[in-house]
Amino acid sequence: MGSKSSQAPAPDPRLVEAQIKSMGIQDDAIKRVMQQSDEIQPLQKEQLQFGLETARTAYDQSQQDRSWMLDRRGSLTTMQDTLAQDARSFNTEDKANELAGKAMADVNQGFANADGQQTRALARMGVNPSSGKALAMGNQTAIAKATALAAAGSGARDRARTEGYALTDRATNALAGYPAMGMQATGAGAGYGASGTAIANQGLAGMNSGYGAAGTMAGQMGSNATGMYGAQASYKVGADKAAADANPMGALLGAGAKLGAAWIGSDRRLKQDIAQVGRDERTGLNLYEFAYKAEPGKRWVGVMADEVREVAPDAVHRGADGFDSVDYAALGIDMMEVKA
Repeated sequence: MGSKSSQAPAPDPRLVEAQIKSMGIQDDAIKRVMQQSDEIQPLQKEQLQFGLETARTAYDQSQQDRSWMLDRRGSLTTMQDTLAQDARSFNTEDKANELAGKAMADVNQGFANADGQQTRALARMGVNPSSGKALAMGNQTAIAKATALAAAGSGARDRARTEGYALTDRATNALAGYPAMGMQATGAGAGYGASGTAIANQGLAGMNSGYGAAGTMAGQMGSNATGMYGAQASYKVGADKAAADANPMGALLGAGAKLGAAWIGSDRRLKQDIAQVGRDERTGLNLYEFAYKAEPGKRWVGVMADEVREVAPDAVHRGADGFDSVDYAALGIDMMEVKA
């Protein structure tokens, strides 16, 4: 009797068929994705070209606007200088005095005309110019004139300052506006250039997305195949181990069982209820009936390893577990189970 081989069942073929079918479905899906990517690629290229041309046109137009503003620099500079000069002249004291003098001259002229009219009116009424009434009216007129002159001078100076400030603000705004327009045109050009780059990147990403998906699916398919093989191998190893653990002879045969079907655990220490029942005529070895301690319900007829070592040492092997096995085939002896 030799060690029992594992009776672990093979993996279910239906599992293999299902996994192969799944891989076939993935392969078909990859082909469809590739086909769709090939079909849509011309449209994506057309869209990419349109986006690039639009960005290029916008960029060219922004550069034309910038050139136009640069060409107008001389004219704008002259106008700005004029505005600034006007603002400076209105902010001088001389200009304020000039305007005040004109205003006060107008007041004097007005009162002079009024005095003449008043004098002629009094003469027609027979009023003596030296009379108290005439002098009182003259005093009132003088007071009104002084008040008017003061108001005219102050008002003229205020207007000069106000107008000077307005001209200064206008000149400042004009000076600030031109650089802003130039920078806007330059910034727009840079923005259109960046837009073209973004469009190109988006177009390339779109064209590559289908092929990327196909690559991912192919990698998944390969992973599934590897997983299928690994699952089957793990199943077989586990089943074999379970079968070996369920066979008590596998444990008692020890390392000898691994050397071949003819090697059988024959160490005396593995056996019990040992009784000599005969002798092998060819080798002269004693034959014993015994039961294995790990399988006491069965009895066998065979040899003892320690006695075999004395006659045929090459037919004995000591395993890593410290127990001896015997090569029954080398001895020409069959180990037999005793039937009840």
